[in-house]
Amino acid sequence: MYLILGIIFLLVSLLMAAGIIYTICRSAKNGGELITKKNMLYLAPAFLIIYLMHLTASFYNGEDVDFFYCFSLIGIVLDVFKFDADKSLILPICRENPIFYVDFVLAFLIGGVTVILSVASFFSRRISNFIRTRLALCRQCDIVVGDSQNSVKYGKRTNNCILLCPDITNQRYTDLLKQGILVNRVPLDKKRLARKLKYGGYNIIVFRDAKYSYTKIIETFIQLTGGVKIHLEANQQEMKILKEKFITKADKNRNLYITGFSKYELMARRFVVDYPITRYIPRSFYNGNCTLKNDKEINVVFVGFGKVNYQLFRMCVMQFQFARQDGEKLASKPVHYYVLDKNKPALHNEFFSRIDYEFDEEFSDCDFPKPEKICELDISETDTNSVDARRKFKSLVNENSFTYFIISLENDLEDASYAQTVMRLFGDRENYRIFVRAKNNNEEKLNETEDKIIYFGEEKKLYTHGNIINDDLTELAQRINLLYNKTKNPPQWLGKLYEGKSAEENRQLLNASLSDPAHMEYMLEKWNALPYIEQASNLYHALNLPFKLNMLGLDMVKKDVAGITEKEFNEYYENSGRENNYSDFSFFFSTQSSNVLAYVEHSRWNALYILYDYKQMNKDGIHFAEEKDDEGNTVKVLRHKNPDLKQHACITTYYGLKELVAYEYSMWYPCEELREENYKDNPKLQKVSKIYAYDYMDLDRLYGEITAIGYKLVRNRDKNSAAEPLK
Repeated sequence: MYLILGIIFLLVSLLMAAGIIYTICRSAKNGGELITKKNMLYLAPAFLIIYLMHLTASFYNGEDVDFFYCFSLIGIVLDVFKFDADKSLILPICRENPIFYVDFVLAFLIGGVTVILSVASFFSRRISNFIRTRLALCRQCDIVVGDSQNSVKYGKRTNNCILLCPDITNQRYTDLLKQGILVNRVPLDKKRLARKLKYGGYNIIVFRDAKYSYTKIIETFIQLTGGVKIHLEANQQEMKILKEKFITKADKNRNLYITGFSKYELMARRFVVDYPITRYIPRSFYNGNCTLKNDKEINVVFVGFGKVNYQLFRMCVMQFQFARQDGEKLASKPVHYYVLDKNKPALHNEFFSRIDYEFDEEFSDCDFPKPEKICELDISETDTNSVDARRKFKSLVNENSFTYFIISLENDLEDASYAQTVMRLFGDRENYRIFVRAKNNNEEKLNETEDKIIYFGEEKKLYTHGNIINDDLTELAQRINLLYNKTKNPPQWLGKLYEGKSAEENRQLLNASLSDPAHMEYMLEKWNALPYIEQASNLYHALNLPFKLNMLGLDMVKKDVAGITEKEFNEYYENSGRENNYSDFSFFFSTQSSNVLAYVEHSRWNALYILYDYKQMNKDGIHFAEEKDDEGNTVKVLRHKNPDLKQHACITTYYGLKELVAYEYSMWYPCEELREENYKDNPKLQKVSKIYAYDYMDLDRLYGEITAIGYKLVRNRDKNSAAEPLK
């Protein structure tokens, strides 16, 4: 009989052990916690089985089992949960029936584990948070400062992220832990932070709604010896002020790296990268060299002009630049922008003033040719539901024009409904796309099928590690900056790049070089040393790559697909100048696709600087100066820009740069005559002509640079695209 009871106890104990393991695994899978209060449910069954096993041992020992004995046995069993067993009671039955050894050992283990898990469940989240935060700090995690709505959202959506909340209550601390967020409550004190963040290399993120002083944040974190990268939610003007304020400290602290981000700018960046207008323009609109045909027009219509469309307008104007054929030369083909809003104050801003008024005033007296107007602008205080508005929309969509509609009104439903209304105006016409801002807080599936209506700007996709910290296009901009530094006495490792190697060899060499922390620090140091306008120039140049590629009939994707080869890319990108290392100065004024892209790039650059309030520097502002190169040598340079006065001599037409080259040549070599036909054998002229060569240097490395950050180049498969090289 005792053998049968021993087997029953064994089976029941095994079932209970399996139940505990199942509960732990299910809790870990569903809630991410190994220890929960559900484990307390096993205390009563564990107590009952241990009590029955002790009662069986008492019968075996011949004890007088009555009510009082059974009552006293409760104390003996409770002692087991305090890890104290009565050996005199249980050993006799164990020696006679060894299966009870197994029963008691297993039951005692179950009881002990149940007690430990039950007690630990009251502190499990805090214990888990303590361990996981220290592991995260070892992995150079993201650290979000402050307890705010955006901070919590970022913490939920981002792995390897800690919320630094020095002033939250115990109840709020518990609430955050319940949401699965890692929390550290160390005060914003330099010494205490230095002990906690001793490994360095952290990304410090501060959202505006956290309501911390940015000055205090910077002063606190720049003292960390391991170095940090500080990312502040701030607009461009705020970032400019902060960078200027801390420029002295930046010179003394090589580890300082400060950047800013804005929800609406992040949205605008993603828009021009994900939906460049060239992706949708029919190939029939282009000539064989990627210029737009003279009878074709490109329109962008902003319906509503709040914070979203304000930022999108700025970004589109800086990114969407085209060229047309004008005889044997290239000329600007400006995009027409139509802005409609019934709110009159929304139609008054610095960008409209800059384009419609200040441009003519500030470029009325130039030593070099006045730059082309960056766009055509039509602003209308109009009820977007009016007949006039819809009549205007319908007139803009025809066989000789392609029109982008960007809708951002009051809310998702109103925007979506308005988009459907606009689409109904056009029937079966093809030459348009409608883009609708959708916060999509309910996280519905959007853009599942090809349609004329495309939704963008989902909230959950804005504040992410990929957008704020690990933006690959920002990295590409930093790499582009390395190329420019390559012309100014670069370190040996950088000098070895791009010397007659294939794109794949360049990719491997560059990635291998930047895997060295010292080389990566050099890249960031060079980037951080740039004036803010030059950082913006490199960044927006990188953002413009999808625009240029789609102009060629290509696209860049991060998918596991077979991309085109470098040889195939060169079928799209026609460039006869690089074959002889640009030894023919006249090449810069050809009309091949490479020249068109360079022309477009200069137009884009002009638009950027003009919208940043820069003016053309006159000849009397161009002067010689001395500066130190990377090796500490004093070199003579000719400066044709002044960021403090917001002046740059290159703000002229593409062909006007030729006059600038001639003027600078006369300053360098006042006793020599500039003879373009001797360009091949004249290193002096080649040096001055880098003004032109810079854009071609970068375009020539386009394939290698894009593949180096993990993208593939593919043919544009939009149904309006021929996806073949233009001829």
